[in-house]
Amino acid sequence: MFQPGESLRYVLIAFMSTVLFVPIGLRMDAKTQIAQLTTDSAITELVESMAQPLKNAKAKKVIIFDFRGPNEQLHPVGKWLADQVSMTMRRELPKIETIDSSQLTPGNKIADTSTDVDVVFAAEIIRARSLGADIIMSGTFARVSDQIGVSLSIAKMADLGKTQEYRTGLIPISTEITELTLEPIPGLDLKDGIPHAGTAGISMPICTHCPSAEFPRNAVGGGVVHLELVVTTEGRTEKITIIDTPSPELAASAVRTVRGWRFKPAIGFDGKPIAVYAPIQLTFH
Repeated sequence: MFQPGESLRYVLIAFMSTVLFVPIGLRMDAKTQIAQLTTDSAITELVESMAQPLKNAKAKKVIIFDFRGPNEQLHPVGKWLADQVSMTMRRELPKIETIDSSQLTPGNKIADTSTDVDVVFAAEIIRARSLGADIIMSGTFARVSDQIGVSLSIAKMADLGKTQEYRTGLIPISTEITELTLEPIPGLDLKDGIPHAGTAGISMPICTHCPSAEFPRNAVGGGVVHLELVVTTEGRTEKITIIDTPSPELAASAVRTVRGWRFKPAIGFDGKPIAVYAPIQLTFH
């Protein structure tokens, strides 16, 4: 959720393709090797992009949960991605103890199959604490043509309420990935043709001018107003929708406030600004 004063983070990782000419008899094997090499390199680059944020967080013990699809669903590709990130972290960042899903004790069955983000997050926090982790790493993914868009995030266990670090990347789909399951890899979740921010390789907008809301004089009691809006490629807000509010007065103040907010736009897979839906949360005291 966005909060006034937070910096919402993401870095887009772009990958260059390599063209090789090989004898016809070796074409399939060579293609497979090239795809796998490119996939491995992309995962390594994604992990390396998290090195500095992990260092800044003074990470000692990181738990990596299975990645979720665009609607928070479990999928074999999500588990594979989490396992690959875990293995790469052990190789590239050996000073950090890495815990993956294979080391977790069986969890709450409802949480393991739920698509409710809050239920999933609560279950993951319980598991992380039981294992003594100081950092949680989680991710989302979706298919984008012949690649997988990935968003990776870290959260400090000691300060879960604060803005955390995010990184994004594109992972080429190798033969190994396609052979994981007969289930199709879920595609990017769009609403009115617009993707959701911070999922499956699309970055979050960065708030550059987001003043706090004024408490309305005619409001009785405070509370939290949940909204959803579109941040345009120019960083302006559109299509503001109230999701939940304690009162109409607080809702009106929230809408007036976010209408004037300005952002550095989200970045799409092509490295260009992209319009995104984003959740907003405003607290009135």
